[in-house]
Amino acid sequence: MASQTIKEKFVELQKSKQTPQNSRPKIQRVPQYLRNRNNFEKHYTPKFVSIGPIHHDNTNMKPGEEYKLMWAAKYIENNGFILEDRHKKIADKINELKGHFSDDVLTLTGKSLEGFDSLEEKLSWMLFVDGCSLLHILEKANVDEAGHMNIKVDQLMMDVLLLENQLPYQVLKLLWKDDNESEHEEIPQPLLLGQTRWVTVREGEGRRRRT
Repeated sequence: MASQTIKEKFVELQKSKQTPQNSRPKIQRVPQYLRNRNNFEKHYTPKFVSIGPIHHDNTNMKPGEEYKLMWAAKYIENNGFILEDRHKKIADKINELKGHFSDDVLTLTGKSLEGFDSLEEKLSWMLFVDGCSLLHILEKANVDEAGHMNIKVDQLMMDVLLLENQLPYQVLKLLWKDDNESEHEEIPQPLLLGQTRWVTVREGEGRRRRT
């Protein structure tokens, strides 16, 4: 016969399979055990452009910041959006968007607030610029329209696909959809087509190099 302690352990085990309602995956840094692996850094550290907060303050990413501003401005202009209105959509949701990042990422982001009054102000501007620039990349950085980016696209796309270069999906939804569109509207398929074709082309080139 099981003891009372074992019975309590059974109950605890059964409860452990129930995922808390408020739990969700968060954007975070690559675990230390992966960082310690040889030649793994190339899978999470960008070489030119940072997307999201993890590598934003890396001095090596400064040249990429100028490109992101240019791409963000082009995205706003090409779609006929009002810059201030698009930024407000992010700023109004910043407390909710913060919940998509791990605490250590937010702490890292808040270490330097130069030019900003608060972490929320810095993060909202960062997500606005990075989100608009990423949407421009999704629209233009495919194998047929690479000239629109004014940069070597293969390196750009390698950076965009890295583990620590991530944005919450909600940021992109806030920035691409019109106010009269449903909150449940998905990313338009044409926007993703360039990404799919790019990955397919790069995979084919990789196979040819290995043969």
